[in-house]
Amino acid sequence: MRLPRLPLVTALALLFFFAYVTGVRLAYSLLYALVLLFVVSYLWSRLAADNLIVERTSPEGQYQVGDPFEESFVIQNRSWIPVPLIELTDFSNLPGYNPGRVFSLKGRRARRWTSRGRFKQRGLFTFGPVELRYGDPFGLFTRTLRIAGSRSVVVYPVVRPVGGLDALAPSTAGDEQLRGRVLDIPPNATTIREYVPTDSVKRIHWASSARLGRLMSRSFETREGGDAWIVLDLQASVHAGEAPESTLEYAMSLAASITDASLRRGSAIGLVSNDSRLSVIEAARGDQQRKKLFEHFTLAQADGTVSLATLLTSQRQQWRHRGGLVVITPSADAHWVEALLDLGVRGHRSLVVYLDPRGFGGSQPTLASAGRWRQALNWWMVGGPEDLEPVSERRLAAG
Repeated sequence: MRLPRLPLVTALALLFFFAYVTGVRLAYSLLYALVLLFVVSYLWSRLAADNLIVERTSPEGQYQVGDPFEESFVIQNRSWIPVPLIELTDFSNLPGYNPGRVFSLKGRRARRWTSRGRFKQRGLFTFGPVELRYGDPFGLFTRTLRIAGSRSVVVYPVVRPVGGLDALAPSTAGDEQLRGRVLDIPPNATTIREYVPTDSVKRIHWASSARLGRLMSRSFETREGGDAWIVLDLQASVHAGEAPESTLEYAMSLAASITDASLRRGSAIGLVSNDSRLSVIEAARGDQQRKKLFEHFTLAQADGTVSLATLLTSQRQQWRHRGGLVVITPSADAHWVEALLDLGVRGHRSLVVYLDPRGFGGSQPTLASAGRWRQALNWWMVGGPEDLEPVSERRLAAG
């Protein structure tokens, strides 16, 4: 506890004046005692400042929401004088985590402890800085020692088991049973598109080129799974709840889960979002694509102003040359459903992952799905966090 220094200085000045005027011996004795108290307190705090060592060992690297972690602290006093009170304050930006403590430390001793926690929210977090407040036994000279944070962690959204996602594959009704690895399966030419200079001659569809009067290329995909596109609704006004139990956090988790499932089955997957930057990540396969998409799911926020219906309408021409769509949204606006039906992505049945905002503490209305929507789209209705308990298989179909 820090004592108020100004009243003591004022008392010291008054005592000096009284002793000088009256010459009373007791007044001089009290004056010398107060001066000695100030000198000892200052030297005590100065010696403590030069001999306190802080060591902090924190986790680093990549984690997932829900993963546990631990870090260790060592506060060492190298001087022979004790420090009666030390207050450690941590300024990490990790939600729900506070390893701070208040303790005393004898001379030539060290204080060690381990602090444990759990990552509750996705994002980029730093452990530290940490601040020590300490001083002399009388609290006259309080000092602060600040150690900058040096360890950062990336916390990815939860990857949940989603089972078989039929909407990620092109429609194959009537096809023969497929066997073998993805690389063993011959590609299907599902549609044609405009020729681009990077296309090889083998991709040119000569019959269509002759009929249309311009070069057209065939769009290939394996039967195991074609391109899939995640349409992630990040309009600020449609999301509800507080992290970690919010529609935004669960939307990111489901987007990451679908991405993981798609890449594991050999499909290419991309992203279109109506966040503040209107992000677009072209469809691709492999670990680099996984890293790129997961970084977006980790750092993106619901900060967009463009509606989902506007986003889908603006991408109408591009969708006709892309694969299946997976729309993830809590929006109750029926216009985006009509816009999605109007796209008519050939060879694919779009999947809608709808997060009911009322199940996450929101006051927004719930989307009232029409019967014809269920006949034309696959729906995964998420009424709340309890709907996302681990499952071994989840088949998503109309109705």
